[in-house]
Amino acid sequence: MEEALVARLRNDAGVAAVAGTYNNRPAIDVGERRSDKPESFPACFIDIVAPGRQYDQDGPSGLHLARIRFECFGRSFLQAKQLAVAITELVETPEEVDGIRFHRGAQLVLDRSMTPEDLGGGIRVFRRLRDMMIPYTPT
Repeated sequence: MEEALVARLRNDAGVAAVAGTYNNRPAIDVGERRSDKPESFPACFIDIVAPGRQYDQDGPSGLHLARIRFECFGRSFLQAKQLAVAITELVETPEEVDGIRFHRGAQLVLDRSMTPEDLGGGIRVFRRLRDMMIPYTPT
């Protein structure tokens, strides 16, 4: 699911319009921010906080309701916020990507701004955390 989510985010025009670039693609990754270079901001990495496998009386139902954390970074508060908003607006809509059906009904459950981080060399990075509950099923 992570690979499909990253592909979905990187291929969306709204997200790409505000994201920085890394290796000639939007700076959206799993588990880490890949670069501190100015052109790579704003950037986002995703983490699965809870896989959200759902069950009924017969066992696994096939539906997943994953809690996904989006850590958005920017050289300003506004950059980080704009990327977080673009990602949220995309994830709230249904779409099928690479064998994963993302359903309508994603919910924002955490939205928090973090204290700016000084990376040295005059680089300050602002961070916005957003956790979303994202319903999906493999197709």
